[in-house]
Amino acid sequence: MNLAYAKHLFALGPTVEYGPGVYENIGQVVAGWGCKKALLVTDPNIVKAGISGRVVTALSAHGVSVEIFDRVVTEPTDLFVVEGVSRLKDMGADLVIGLGGGSAMDCAKCIAVMAENPGHITQYEGAVAEFPNDKQVRLITLPTTSGSGAEIAGWAVITDSARSYKMSLGSPYLEPDYVFVDPLLTLDLPRNPTAYSGMDALSQAIEGMLSRRRTPISIALGMYAVRLISENLPKAVIRGWDLEARSNMSVGALLAGIVINTSGCISVHSLAETMGGLYHKPHGLLVGLCLPHVLEFLLPGDHKLLAEIAVALGGNISGCTMYEAAKQAIVEVNRLLDELEFPSLIDVGLREEDIPQISQLAVGNVCSADNPCEMRLEDYALILNNALEEARPQA
Repeated sequence: MNLAYAKHLFALGPTVEYGPGVYENIGQVVAGWGCKKALLVTDPNIVKAGISGRVVTALSAHGVSVEIFDRVVTEPTDLFVVEGVSRLKDMGADLVIGLGGGSAMDCAKCIAVMAENPGHITQYEGAVAEFPNDKQVRLITLPTTSGSGAEIAGWAVITDSARSYKMSLGSPYLEPDYVFVDPLLTLDLPRNPTAYSGMDALSQAIEGMLSRRRTPISIALGMYAVRLISENLPKAVIRGWDLEARSNMSVGALLAGIVINTSGCISVHSLAETMGGLYHKPHGLLVGLCLPHVLEFLLPGDHKLLAEIAVALGGNISGCTMYEAAKQAIVEVNRLLDELEFPSLIDVGLREEDIPQISQLAVGNVCSADNPCEMRLEDYALILNNALEEARPQA
C-alpha cells in the first residue's frame, strides 16, 4: 500500500500527561473541572497494593470524595458494567476514574457511557457502537500496566456473560477526557502480567502497522513503539523496579494505544479475544501466542513493511532477500516469546475440536475487517491447525 496517495481520517485522542509522579496532579485537574464525587473503578489487587490509596489521597487533597468500585476481575463482564452504573447513579458521581489494566479501564469507560444510554451494553457491540448519547461525567484513565492501550483508545472489550464471548465496542464516546501515564504506578506489577501486557502492546503496534487502515502516523509511532518494547520488556520482566525500563514500556504502550486508536487491530486480536472467552486465559498471553502464527499467514503480503518491523524488533537482515528479511519478524517475535518463557497455544488449551467454533467467532470479530487480506473461516482454521503442529512457526 502506497500511503503517499491514500486518504486518511483520524483523531489522536485525549489530553495525556506523562512522567514519573504525574498521578499526583489528578486532584488539581479534577478541581479545575469542578468535580466533587468520583467513582474509582479498579480491581482488588490495585487496592491491596496501595495504589488506589495514593490516587484517593491526591483527590481528597482537593476536596473530591471517592467511592471505590473494585469488583473488576481479569475478564470484566457486562454484569460489572450494570453494577457500576448503579453505583455511579446512587452516589451521584460526576467523575469516573479507571485505574488498573485494560479490564478496569474498559469497564470504567463503559460505566461512564452506559450511565447515559438505554438498554444493555451487549446491544452496542461493534466497531461503530451506536450509543445515542455521549457520557455526561468526566472520565480519567490511569494505567498500572504497559500494554492494553485502553487508557487512550475509544475501544472497550467486555465479556458477554450469556455467551461467554468477548465483545469489542468502538466509539469516540469511550475515549477518556484525560490520561495520566505514570510509570511509577507500574513498578509493583508482577512478572507474568508485565510480560503478558507487554506482548499485547507489541502486537498492537505491529497489527496497527499491518492494518488496511494504517496511516503514516500509525507506522511512525508503531515502529518506535516496537523498538521501545522489544528492547525494554525483558528488562522490565526481570527487574520490575527498573524505572527506566518501566518508563520506556509506558511510552511504548501509550504509542501502541495511539496506533490502534487510529488504525485498529487485525486477526491476532480476533483470535485472542475469541479464545479468551472460551479458555479464560489472560488476554496478553493469548495475543502473544497468536502473533507469530498470524505473521506467518501474512508472509505473502508486504515484505518490505515486515522487514522494517524485523529491524525494529532487533533483527539483523543484512544480506537477506526481502522475503527472508520479512521472515525475520517472526524469528524475532519467537525469540522474545521464548525469552519471556511463554508457553504454546496447546499449553493454554487449544484443541482440534474447538477450531471450528473459534474460527467462526473470529471471522465475526470486528478486528477481522482491518486485516490486510480478507479472512475466511478456513483461513483461521489453517492458522490454528498450524499452531497445533508447531508451538512456534518455523520461519
